[in-house]
Amino acid sequence: MSDWKIFLTYGTLIVVSGYFVAMFIFDLLLRGFAPFLPSRPWVIRQILDEFKIEKKNAKMVAFSSGRSGVFYALEKKYPDATFIGIESDFFPYLVAKVQQILRRTKMKVRYEKIRRVDVKDADLVYCHMDPDQLRELGSKFKFECKTGTLIISTGFNIPYLDPIKIVPLEDRTGKLDFLSRNQNLFQSKYKKYKKEKKAYFYQI
Repeated sequence: MSDWKIFLTYGTLIVVSGYFVAMFIFDLLLRGFAPFLPSRPWVIRQILDEFKIEKKNAKMVAFSSGRSGVFYALEKKYPDATFIGIESDFFPYLVAKVQQILRRTKMKVRYEKIRRVDVKDADLVYCHMDPDQLRELGSKFKFECKTGTLIISTGFNIPYLDPIKIVPLEDRTGKLDFLSRNQNLFQSKYKKYKKEKKAYFYQI
């Protein structure tokens, strides 16, 4: 193989690899999509259209918050509410803290193990997690949350809880970006699971 063909081959590999890495970092840091389980803009809009919180100073907790696009949208809708994001993995926690500073959001991000999080007085709980983590949360919510607490999970059903509503999540604009069409490229951690394009709503 000639030198120019070798250069072209390796150059192409470097460019393609750089593109994928750059797109992943862009999604993770700037666009507010949790790693491996992305929430697209139309997902956020459809979720917010499905419920209303009457309590002005409500407490809302997001598990595996990342830069939770749902909670940033809720901040605008409920300016008097308290927003808490929980990360149980250190790297996503650091990323979320940086995003919190850059965006100057009122959402407080905490690095804490799931079993230690207090949800007794939460009015809304949002989950953007894989099934193994949701299994632990299902029993926790059932016995700790107060009556009336609204719980939302995107992508996966929460074990031990019966949904009151299941909402299909669809891109009604038809303008999917590259990662929307190829999101499985970054979901190797959860290949054994089939992520559903649905939001599950529960009420204790």
